[in-house]
Amino acid sequence: MSLRLVVFMLATVAAWNVQAAVSLPHVFGDNMVLQSGQRVPVWGKAAPGERVAVVFAGQTVLAVAGADGRWRVDLAPLKACADGAEFKVKGSNELVFRNVVVGEVWFCSGQSNMEFTMSARRKVSNWEQEVAAAKWPLIRHFHPPHRVAYEPMDDLEASWVETTPETIPPQSAVAFFFGETLHKELNVPVGLINCSWGGSRIEPWTPAGHSDDLWLLQNTQTYNRAFDTPTVLWNGMVAGLVPYAIKGSIWYQGCANRNDGAKYIDKTVSLVRGWRREWGQGDFPYFLVQLAPYKYDNAKDTVLPIFQEAQARIPERVQNCGYTVINDVGDVNDIHPTDKRTVGMRIADQVLDRVYGKFVRPWRTPTLKSYKVEGSVFRLTLADADGLTTRDGLPPTCFEMCDAAGMWAQADARIEGSDIVLKAVGMERPFAMRFAAHNGSTPNLVNGAGLPVGPFRCGMKMKLGDAETLPELKGMTCVQRYDIPEAVDFTRRPPKTLASRDGVTRVAYLLELQGASGDVTFAMAAMDAFASKSADLVLTGEPESRTYRQRVANLTVRSNSQNVRAVSGASSGFIEFYTCRYSPRTMATPSGGAAEKYDFNDTPQPQKTLGYGCLQIHDLAEKRTVLAFNHFNAANKLCDVGIGTNPDVRGNPDWTFAANAGKYKARRISVWVR
Repeated sequence: MSLRLVVFMLATVAAWNVQAAVSLPHVFGDNMVLQSGQRVPVWGKAAPGERVAVVFAGQTVLAVAGADGRWRVDLAPLKACADGAEFKVKGSNELVFRNVVVGEVWFCSGQSNMEFTMSARRKVSNWEQEVAAAKWPLIRHFHPPHRVAYEPMDDLEASWVETTPETIPPQSAVAFFFGETLHKELNVPVGLINCSWGGSRIEPWTPAGHSDDLWLLQNTQTYNRAFDTPTVLWNGMVAGLVPYAIKGSIWYQGCANRNDGAKYIDKTVSLVRGWRREWGQGDFPYFLVQLAPYKYDNAKDTVLPIFQEAQARIPERVQNCGYTVINDVGDVNDIHPTDKRTVGMRIADQVLDRVYGKFVRPWRTPTLKSYKVEGSVFRLTLADADGLTTRDGLPPTCFEMCDAAGMWAQADARIEGSDIVLKAVGMERPFAMRFAAHNGSTPNLVNGAGLPVGPFRCGMKMKLGDAETLPELKGMTCVQRYDIPEAVDFTRRPPKTLASRDGVTRVAYLLELQGASGDVTFAMAAMDAFASKSADLVLTGEPESRTYRQRVANLTVRSNSQNVRAVSGASSGFIEFYTCRYSPRTMATPSGGAAEKYDFNDTPQPQKTLGYGCLQIHDLAEKRTVLAFNHFNAANKLCDVGIGTNPDVRGNPDWTFAANAGKYKARRISVWVR
């Protein structure tokens, strides 16, 4: 026998022995914490057909590896135990894991504020004292490294470590303070599995196949970084843990998804549904942290509060779920506020009460219960608001009210028991209110337990016609009021003109759209008349085509849509009023516009024969559309209506070809002159 053959045979035998050896994922190891009170899955690999025994806490459970070498057993529910014991797995070889305890295991995930560590690089409040006092051998951490994967991984290379001043620096601060609170109150071991990555979106953490919306998003959105891609962080950092028994999960994420608004609710539903299905433990608890105030690109922007309100609505869609408000411990100048102890403890207080039935401290933050509009006053009644007060002893801050014109003004607020009474100077008929509605809002309102109130808004629903009471329309005459059908053809059935007046000096166009929920969105644009007769300012089906394409003076815009900027007496107005067809080709004036898209700079057809038609008002200061009513000269064709610039990046900014009239319950346009 040749030496080469001998070497080959020895290598083959060695390889077979390695392959045949019983093995488990790294989440099983020395110092691990096993979940109490529920079945505990244990799984791994061995040679096909090999018998495997798992021995722990008086139980011996047998399994036989399948044809693919995989095996699994389930230990019967275990009692919490702080005494470290041996955990044995026997097959052709024997594995012994030491110092294994039984307690409560929580999965902790999210982005940078969950990943924020106890190290010197990012110092939590009272960093030196916190690290020095971190002597909790029964609080243990399992912290897998960052990894992107396009297929689910079987294993994560990490190990369980006890909490000591030497081991705590690289661990999550929020997770640690959460676990420390549980450990102190429950007096059982606590295991913290921390899978987080700064800057990550929610989509990469979601398992495959749990949301049609997710895959639609994947097919339509360009991702700038590989961990932005759906499923890749689930595959690379979580799948290898499943189905390790856990009690529940805590989640601190959202900065990267802050522009999602209400869409984040559906994405969270997909995330949690996916996790629960993959773990197979039923509807285990899921608790999230509402984002803290931060100025982002603009402290006055409303993107963050809208997102925070969406986070607060997630428990409506996700069972066994809660959220924690932290707008009193944020830092508008630092996206990573350093007070992580308060955050971790607040999550734990809610978990202790709702999951373990142990009330330790109040955790319910005040929320809106009801409201009334009493003349010029808004009265808000809050729930969980015993002892309602302010942190600084000053009147409540960050309240605003708006009138029918959608004009927001700061509101003076006073506390009356569990009520807040609002009034704004000069506002006789408020329609809506909002609280803490800007990225940089740091409100001072708290209940008697010192728990802050999160952002919220409420108000009356506007009805068709309510906007006709706008102050800017007082003294003007409505010369046309037209309820727009889904399909319009003025060449056959022109709209009626209610009145006519010569010597017109001022004209206003009001578009009102009633959505499926009954809410009415409106935009009103008033300007100096660009034609001397009111008959030239109204919508018409006259055979002679007209074209107005020009700047307009003294533009005033009012709207209750956040997509429309309020202006007063501006010189930036521009009108496109065509009864003919038009193309997206840009002209010399105004400057800008896209030659391939219909926007504020389009070219009317030279022949000026009756055709598609449009009435569009634009604000050139922002190169945005204020309102649009298009396609009113075609038989049996859906018309286009829009307030603000069309947000669909695939469509035309001025709503041309949107054919969207059918999405609204009602549509009305009116023309006013003075």
